[in-house]
Formats: sequence, C-alpha cells, structure tokens
Amino acid sequence: MEEKEAASYKWLCLMVIIIGTFMAFLDTSIVNIALPKIMSIFSTSLDTGRWVLTGYMLAAGAVIPLTGYLEEVLGYKKVYVFAIVVFTIGSFLCGISWSIDVLIFARILQAIGGGMIMPVGMSTLYKVIPKEKIGLAAGIYGISIMVAPAIGPTLGGYIVQYLSWNLIFNINVPIGIIGTILAVAILKEDVKKSDKKLDFIGVKSAKNISLFS
Repeated sequence: MEEKEAASYKWLCLMVIIIGTFMAFLDTSIVNIALPKIMSIFSTSLDTGRWVLTGYMLAAGAVIPLTGYLEEVLGYKKVYVFAIVVFTIGSFLCGISWSIDVLIFARILQAIGGGMIMPVGMSTLYKVIPKEKIGLAAGIYGISIMVAPAIGPTLGGYIVQYLSWNLIFNINVPIGIIGTILAVAILKEDVKKSDKKLDFIGVKSAKNISLFS
C-alpha cells in the first residue's frame, strides 16, 4: 500500500509541476502576437512597448540562480507555491492594467514567478522521481515545454482577434489558482538546513545574459 501511495505521489507531483510549467511557457509566446494590439490600445511607442517583452525576459533570467538558493533554504514546495502564486498575481495585474507602465510592472512581477517555476520544477522532479523513471518523467515534462510555446501564437492571435487582449493574461488566473491549490495539497515539505550562500555573481551574470540575449 505504501509503495502504491509513493508511486502515485511521484506522478501527482509531475502533474502539478506540468501545470505551472505549461502556464509559464505559454506566456513566453502568447504575448508576442498581442504586442501590436497592446501598443495601439495604450497609444505607446515601440521603444516603450517592447519592454512588455524585454522586462519579462530580464526579470525571469535574473531569478533563475536565486531559485536554487531559495530551494536549498526553504524547500521545493514553498518555492514552487510562491512562484506560481506570484505568477498568477502578476497575470491578474496584467489583465487589469490601465496603462503601459502598469503593464510593464505587472509583467516583471509575473516574470519573477515564471522564471522560478521551471528550475524548481526540474529540481523537484529529480528529487521525487526514481532514477529508473526519470527518463519517462522528463519526456512528459518536456512535452509541456515544447507544446506551450508552439500553440501560444495561434491561441494569442485568436484571443486578440475575436475576444480581448486582456484574456491573454486572465486565462492564467484560474489555471494558477488550481495549480496553487494542487501544489499546496499534494507537494510535501522538503526543508533542509543549508549554509549555502547566495551566488551574487551568478545572479548578476544571469541578468547580464538576459539583457544581451
């Protein structure tokens, strides 16, 4: 019985992680197609409007090395829940933005959560999935990484043309709430005392790489 419960837990963890990962990766491509519409609505220039994308990339890249440190100190459950909650709040704020400045700020907030989801998700998989099953789990996880950005432009184009640009962000809110509830209910605590210090050089390097990518 315990073995069955342990096996179920591993695949439930995978499901929870895929929800957050799919949502974060979908957002990396779905917004691109909506940028001209957003710029038109807010009557902003290309130089300002592109920060909707650039701000997200910079923030997401900067938090990746920070994620590993937080996971060592707090455990993967707390970090994953924090990441998906921040991403969901950021998505909500993006959807109700009343100016381009608010939207850019909300996108940066969204990126803080989105940038953490993938590294903590991968780390969690390698901790909870046994070695003999990690190939299968990584393959399933990889599908979400490939499919999400592939359907993003098509889905984004449909939403912008027939519905509203706000839905590009609002669609994340119910998914994020469900993902948060499942993460809190399913993931187990994994707190380990660690003397690991934050790699400031890594954080700065990640930010610089994001800036020039």
